[in-house]
Amino acid sequence: MITLDREKAVMGNMLEQANAKETKYPIPIDIPEYGIYIGESHHQPNFTMEPMCNHYTKIYYVLEGVADCYVKSKPVHLEKEYIFVVPREMWHHLKDKDNAPLSLYILAIENSSMEELQTFSQQIDRLNQLSQKHLRPLTHHDYAAYEIPRMFRKILYEQRVSMDGFVPAIQATLLSMIVAINRIYENVPTIAQIDAANPTFARIQKVAEYVSQTFHEPIIIENMARMACLSIRQFTNQFKAVHGVTFIQYLHYQRIQFAQKLLAETDQQIAAICFESGFNDLTHFYRVFKKMTKVSPRRYRLNSRYGITTSDKH
Repeated sequence: MITLDREKAVMGNMLEQANAKETKYPIPIDIPEYGIYIGESHHQPNFTMEPMCNHYTKIYYVLEGVADCYVKSKPVHLEKEYIFVVPREMWHHLKDKDNAPLSLYILAIENSSMEELQTFSQQIDRLNQLSQKHLRPLTHHDYAAYEIPRMFRKILYEQRVSMDGFVPAIQATLLSMIVAINRIYENVPTIAQIDAANPTFARIQKVAEYVSQTFHEPIIIENMARMACLSIRQFTNQFKAVHGVTFIQYLHYQRIQFAQKLLAETDQQIAAICFESGFNDLTHFYRVFKKMTKVSPRRYRLNSRYGITTSDKH
């Protein structure tokens, strides 16, 4: 069992490494024998990257900065907390924006890393197919994408601690991550399927933006449907078609994401955080929070203080 002092020491070491030396060129990716590796790259303002093509799948998680990732010569916008899958055997390069150099994690996955596990082979192949089809980052607007950074932290922690059993722990977390990303991709339309000029699409986006700014207020689906000039049935169907989740799931995500921030960064009472996040009932808040994050608000607060990624059950 890992003691709290051990956790603090490990997390302190991780924070020191997070302030690694900035680099002008892409960092080398040295994938170990088990086929999974997270590298950490902090770009200098004059960072330069030539187009490259890798035999492995890459997943970027942006910590800071703004950039375009050119894939098939087309720019894909990246910024803080964006997640982007670069399919294997695809030419790509990063171009940072002026005065906003990237800091990011790079998860490299050998497709043969768990080839004996048929489920993994199917999921990694599916990930490469879906990411090529979509070629867009996952953002805070994508329901359930909040799970991915937690999994990044888990893999990074296991990689750096390297305790007994760390390889299967990394493999299990990676498989969960790939399944989560695939489910998101499968539930959202591709860029080609979305007609941004469609007035209904524009109205749905307007509602989503409104909710992201006013989630702490009482929000009634009938009023949102009226804002989109649609019936309730049309609104619910169109909202899910555009965002891949129901309107209520999207609203809960906005509220829980805000609650997570307050839990991690303040000492406010959980009841107060529940109220500020837009929930009127503490029991309902606890139920929704645990359903979305897999831990209770109290456990989430403790974990965030020490970087621990364990769940309520040990």
